Amino acid sequence: MQDYYHGDIPVYDDTTLAGQTPPPGAALGMVPRDYSEYPESMFAPPSQMVLVPKTDWDARYDEQETTQSSLEHLFLRGGQPAFVNLDQNGDGDCWAYSVGHAMMLDDLKANPTAPVNRLNPHFIATYLKRFNGGWCGVSADVAYRVGCLEEGGGTEEWPLHSHATGLLTPARLAAAARHKINEEWRDLTREVYNQALTTLQVATCGFNNIPVPSDFNFWGHSVCQVRWVRIEAGSWGPLILNSWKGWGRYGLAVLRGSQAVANGAVAVLSTTA
Repeated sequence: MQDYYHGDIPVYDDTTLAGQTPPPGAALGMVPRDYSEYPESMFAPPSQMVLVPKTDWDARYDEQETTQSSLEHLFLRGGQPAFVNLDQNGDGDCWAYSVGHAMMLDDLKANPTAPVNRLNPHFIATYLKRFNGGWCGVSADVAYRVGCLEEGGGTEEWPLHSHATGLLTPARLAAAARHKINEEWRDLTREVYNQALTTLQVATCGFNNIPVPSDFNFWGHSVCQVRWVRIEAGSWGPLILNSWKGWGRYGLAVLRGSQAVANGAVAVLSTTA
């Protein structure tokens, strides 16, 4: 029987997701990072992060619930999502969509009552000419250096689900700079960190409303972590936003289990909306 968080958001155990065939029209696409192409030294560790110890998790979570101040609450304002979750449409671009979702959530955090600019992460995959999978770190690097385009058919937008490299015009590349990652913590899960510290880092981001694009090797998928939540007393996990149409509750679900800890992650601290 399916468990639920907050009554309607499904909780998925990692053993049920591993090897699971994506629903019709959906796709995976995350591949482990190529350290020969992107070595560890390219990315700076989050040395400035002040970790929230596990002994404080209940109090921090309860405070968010009382004040209705988490990213989850901002996203589900009035019981409806602030924006429809992005849909990768069967292409293996999840590693770019996890970053796109994080940028949109940061836009929402900065302007909670304004419409959220709808980004098109297909632009990032096309800019890299990377159509056979990737990981969130490489897409975050593009979002940091180049930016991302809004979805649309205009000369300064990117058409829905397009991989047409011929559309990478100077006007579009210039327009992408309107939506960039300004500040981030890279490599939350570098190999020099143990799993316990990784969990503390991700939880800390959740309690501070910092969206975290995250790669899960067991799943072969990349999603955006929205919040660190208490499923039940003593049981915690990430609330994620997926880029599959019709999945979860408005794209939201909670991961639970020993493998529900990201193998690669980027904390998006601020963006240009």
